[in-house]
Formats: sequence, structure tokens, C-alpha cells
Amino acid sequence: MRYRRPMTDDAARDLDRRTQRTRKAVFDALIRLIFAQRYGTIRTADLIEAAGIGRSTFYEHFRSKDDVLVAVIDPIFMPLAVAAAGRGSRAALRATLEHIWEQRAFARALFEPPLLGKLQRKLAGMIEARLPESEDGPPAALIAMGAAAGQLAMLRMWLAGEASCPADVLARAFLAAAKPTGIEQ
Repeated sequence: MRYRRPMTDDAARDLDRRTQRTRKAVFDALIRLIFAQRYGTIRTADLIEAAGIGRSTFYEHFRSKDDVLVAVIDPIFMPLAVAAAGRGSRAALRATLEHIWEQRAFARALFEPPLLGKLQRKLAGMIEARLPESEDGPPAALIAMGAAAGQLAMLRMWLAGEASCPADVLARAFLAAAKPTGIEQ
């Protein structure tokens, strides 16, 4: 067995920067492709080519284009997760909902099976991370999954035009539905 020197801080920082550059290239490529064509028609090979990386590099970071989408959606889901945990900003939530509305054709496609389940699990995980611990209440994972399912159901209805209201009204509804502990006192 050969001895390997420990990685220096500089080498670790360079590796981290390379990882960040690669992930950013893939994220940017997916966003460009999404605005150029339907998500369902994008192949992983298209994403790899648009990002300007090798196939093995892509698979070192992601399992599929769906994994990339789940990572890219963080900034959109953040205000939703914070709101579900009872600490949301109406202004931030309204801005997010307005952005989703502006991209509603794309959003409607995303919030349908099979992506809906993945996105719901992603949002639930983000919510769960923000919920306070409760010794006598239901598990945080259960509360988070219910909140994520509720938010995404409301979004789907709103985007489909089944329930029409301004983004600010929907933001208030999301905030009103949030209970920090998820249980009645």
C-alpha cells in the first residue's frame, strides 16, 4: 500500500472550487435548456454537452438530470420551506410565487408526476430541517411531508387556474397554514 500525503488546505480548497464550478456549469446548463425546450425532452447527454463537462464528471456529482433539477430548485423552495416552518417572510414568499407564476408553463410541468414526488420529498426535507424538535408531538418528518404536500397541491391548483388569486393572497395563505410545532397546544 502506498502512502498518500494528507490533502493540504490549498488542495482541498481547489478541489472545492472545481466542484463548485462543475455544479454551477451543470445548473446553468439545465436552466438554459429548460428555457429552450420542454424538460421532458432534455436528455442527460444534452445537459452534459451544454455544461461542457465529461460524462464521468457529470456522474461524479449527479445520478440523473432529475437530481440536478432537485438541486437547482433550492432557491425557489427556500421561502416555501421557511414559511412552512412558521418563520416566513411574506415579501420573499410573494416574490417567489410571482416568479413561479411568470414561469407557470414550466412550473406546471414540474409539479406533475413523476417529478412531483421527488420535489415533494425535497421540499419536505427542507421543511423538516427548519422545524423545532418536539418530544410529545408527531415526528418532524411527518409534519414536513404534510406541509410540503399541501403547499405543492395549492401551487398546482393555482398554476392550473383551478383556484385563482393574487400571489400575495397565496403567500398569506401559506403563512397562515404554518404552525411552528405542527401540533395544537
